[in-house]
Amino acid sequence: MHILNKKKEIIKFYIRKNPNCTYKEIRRHTKIKVERIYKNMKEAYIDAGVKLSKNLLKRNELQQRKEVVKFIKNNPTCTVSEIQIKLRVNIPRLYGSIINAYESAETNYPEREIDYGVRNPKVIKRCKIYESKVIKYLEKLGDVKPQVRVKNKIIDCLFCYNKKKFVVEIKDFRSRNNITKSQIKQLEQYMKLVGINNGLIICPKESFPKRNNHRNIYIENLNIKILSDEDIRGRSISYLLNAR
Repeated sequence: MHILNKKKEIIKFYIRKNPNCTYKEIRRHTKIKVERIYKNMKEAYIDAGVKLSKNLLKRNELQQRKEVVKFIKNNPTCTVSEIQIKLRVNIPRLYGSIINAYESAETNYPEREIDYGVRNPKVIKRCKIYESKVIKYLEKLGDVKPQVRVKNKIIDCLFCYNKKKFVVEIKDFRSRNNITKSQIKQLEQYMKLVGINNGLIICPKESFPKRNNHRNIYIENLNIKILSDEDIRGRSISYLLNAR
């Protein structure tokens, strides 16, 4: 018997004997990783002819997010509708917006989505107003080059203050949306693309990372600061931008 088929038979036998088993239990007792033999636990249960447990019938949020990220990476021009129909998930509930989903997958969001009105027009207008306001503040402090295209990506702006260059991303997050690793990772990629070691994420104060010490981030030789629009208008801006 082929080794793959043999492992399948072992897994199926275990599931039939233990219909409420988990990934870890199968691995512990059979020394076989389910994900190397089947696409997921659901597929293994179906192959074993065993009724799915309640836990498998209802995927948890983490599993749904993983599926969305994988789908976007494999289909980098997919739409909200395509993701939701194919994976049976609710993108606004999981991510707040399709933009956040693409950022989580570290994939450039296709601009045509915005043109076709997939996002709420009111949200688009609000974001553009906020971005314009922040850029005007920055222009009072130094030189600004907005909407810089690098390869297939668009950087919100490049900013030069006292001969010090910054890559800037402007995030008008509202409600319960906070700056996370995904936005930091995106900025890190942009900084490496243009060869600039200093980066800024500018957002409303309520969108700061939940941990207070996560506003000044060091990644190798890169320095990323997270500021609010109030910060760049305040008297301490010189200290904030010059501090290492």
